Amino acid sequence: MQNYRRRKAKRIVVYVEDVEPQSKKMPGDHRDEFQRQILDHLKSVGQPTYARSIALNIDLLTTSRTAPQAHTIAKNLLDLLAARCSTVPGTVDSVLYKDDSQIQALAVACRHGESRPSIRIEARSLTAMLNDLELALEVVREAEMADPMIEYQRDENSRSIEDFRELVRDEVRSRERLGDELYDAMLKMTRWSAQRALLSVSEIDLPVLCWLYGRPKGPFQPVPSGTWADLIQNSGVRLMVGELPVASGSSEAFKQRIAAAIAEFKARWGRLIDPLVVAVGLQVIVRPSPSTPTGVLHDLDNIVRDYLLPQIVPSFGTVSDHRWTIDLDDLAKRDPKLASHWTDGGMPPKGTKAGVTRYEVWRLPPDPNGAPGFVSVALVADMDAVSGLFEKCDRSLEQWAEKVEEAARERSRPWNR
Repeated sequence: MQNYRRRKAKRIVVYVEDVEPQSKKMPGDHRDEFQRQILDHLKSVGQPTYARSIALNIDLLTTSRTAPQAHTIAKNLLDLLAARCSTVPGTVDSVLYKDDSQIQALAVACRHGESRPSIRIEARSLTAMLNDLELALEVVREAEMADPMIEYQRDENSRSIEDFRELVRDEVRSRERLGDELYDAMLKMTRWSAQRALLSVSEIDLPVLCWLYGRPKGPFQPVPSGTWADLIQNSGVRLMVGELPVASGSSEAFKQRIAAAIAEFKARWGRLIDPLVVAVGLQVIVRPSPSTPTGVLHDLDNIVRDYLLPQIVPSFGTVSDHRWTIDLDDLAKRDPKLASHWTDGGMPPKGTKAGVTRYEVWRLPPDPNGAPGFVSVALVADMDAVSGLFEKCDRSLEQWAEKVEEAARERSRPWNR
């Protein structure tokens, strides 16, 4: 508990207020204000610039009717978190870190069309992040063993997928029996449930991520990290696109592998995944090849921005907010007043529609036995209150800490002594 509390106290959490999240077109005075607020916070807590690997979590709220996409905003902010602008007073050349190549785990989430802008930056050392993951592994495993609903939910996921497939297989007879209108309504409902189920199981959970990093350390790991990597690559519910391009001229081949992986995924899951009716985020796991020089490793945000999003977003028709998944025409028939609420200002700006709700990238260490590198991508259903592995890890640890502290308080009461 004490180690966890010490790690948490060392995290850097900064809320940058009244600065609109923007791309490289951000006005100079806004850039300066962003850096000033970060530097002021670091000075107040006595945190120097990070010199080693870090894990970074960015949450954004935009208000502009012409707001750029989250990955474009992130590119600008990641640069501003590195080199200090000459127009910003300071005694150091860097802000949060020296170079964004230090980022080994990155999460970015963005919500457009809000009433006030906000930028939340949370950083911790990669070592602290991995120690948190290792602790969360034990917490989650204990919780799952005590929760009978976990196995029930897995069964429900399987049933949801099979219900949809059965409805599609029996389409002709079902339409004759139910009529087109009722059949289409049932297909729509079961597709939503099936997509949520499929895209839930595609996500790597906290224990598996921990094992992929070779944690907990020691000779008695239940399953070697390389075995988990092999299972992920053969899962059938993730996009496997091979190694990142390193040699000059190899980018085009990598893009072709992404296109092929998308086509294979869509062929495998067919009408279940097309059209996409749930909002999704991306979960990306990157393992570099042992032969890849450190100096040519791709920055994590570049992998998402330059290679993945340009193909995934148009191919699957993904949207940046769950509100875009509302069928407003159908809603207008059933509840005109509610439909009017959404159409009259409840929706984000139209220009922000295409995209993903969030993305998360984790870079594993190279395989110690020399296995090739890979990039593994999951479209993750983004429908729960807790999204992403950063937040799931922190939420599980905070709930655990509260229970431990409450138990300690209970034991210290006079009647329990």
